[in-house]
Amino acid sequence: MSFPRALTINMRTPIRASEYDVRQPSLPCSRACARHNNDMAPLPPHLPPENQAVSAYASAYGTCLVVEHALTNLLADTTMNGEEIRLHLVYIRILGYLLHYMPTRAGLDDLTHEIQISTSDNDLVELGQTYYGHILRVYKSNVESGTSDVSDLDAELHAIAKKKALSRDKFCCVISGSYDADALLENVELRNKYSAQVPRPENTFTECAHIFSGAINSDVEPGTAQKRDHAATIRSFGYCFGCSGIHDELKGANIHRLENVMTLDHPLYCFFDRLRLWFVATDQPNQYRVSTSDEIVPYKDKLVTFETDDPVNLPVPSPVYLAIHAACAQAAQLSGAAKYIEKYYEDVGSSADLLDDA
Repeated sequence: MSFPRALTINMRTPIRASEYDVRQPSLPCSRACARHNNDMAPLPPHLPPENQAVSAYASAYGTCLVVEHALTNLLADTTMNGEEIRLHLVYIRILGYLLHYMPTRAGLDDLTHEIQISTSDNDLVELGQTYYGHILRVYKSNVESGTSDVSDLDAELHAIAKKKALSRDKFCCVISGSYDADALLENVELRNKYSAQVPRPENTFTECAHIFSGAINSDVEPGTAQKRDHAATIRSFGYCFGCSGIHDELKGANIHRLENVMTLDHPLYCFFDRLRLWFVATDQPNQYRVSTSDEIVPYKDKLVTFETDDPVNLPVPSPVYLAIHAACAQAAQLSGAAKYIEKYYEDVGSSADLLDDA
């Protein structure tokens, strides 16, 4: 992706969670989330109480439960394509778990409406495939970050965003508190401050982690590279999560705006990118609890507060973006979609390797 040289990142348009009526969904599936999720988790029998109390939401969820039950029964039929049925189960469970975790009321209303107007089980499966496509864009892997078609300008904008995020984040990983090793090597004053601390904090090489990456603008679609049955562009992505303004906020070079980035050490960066780590908002402004689906991911339940000395020029990560990321992560892990997404990117990587070797 390349941009005109004159294009700059819009750091001056603040993103307010109130514009999107961001909800803080309860966590009805915390026990399922805590398990190692090689297998997908069946949908719970009910939505969280505040959602179950709305008849339209409860009805839409009931539809998902009925189709899930039918697909589960089909798995016992050895004459059926078991792998296809399991994939369809993933699509249905994505819809169900998003009815639990959808971060905005508008997104919840839109999802409910789409379920209600689905006239067949196949329609519902296709709707789930659409949301799978959106989650595919949020998931990021080394396959994507290792591609060679990144423009010089995009690399330059990424470097600028990393430098600004480091400054805002006090040159530390926002979760572990480890200092950025490059910053310590380059900044004598920072190194002296670091060395004077007792006990001395850890240091590591950090990454500029994007909540949403440039892939959100791409035409990647599950299945073959040419398949575009449900072209999930950034505009429809925002619509599906009740945040249509994301199209303009993250268009082009604005993907590197500070509201969309944070400093993470490399292992945590990988877990975050692969939807195995996410941030759940507390009732305090810009305070989050680190959540994960895997026992090997460190810092589970740690409280993280994003702070800045300059809210205008160095704004903190957007609570809207973090809420959507969290919804996608939880839906991906609990539905079993994460396994398919990882396989998808492995296949993409293998194809790329074959092309390189040709």
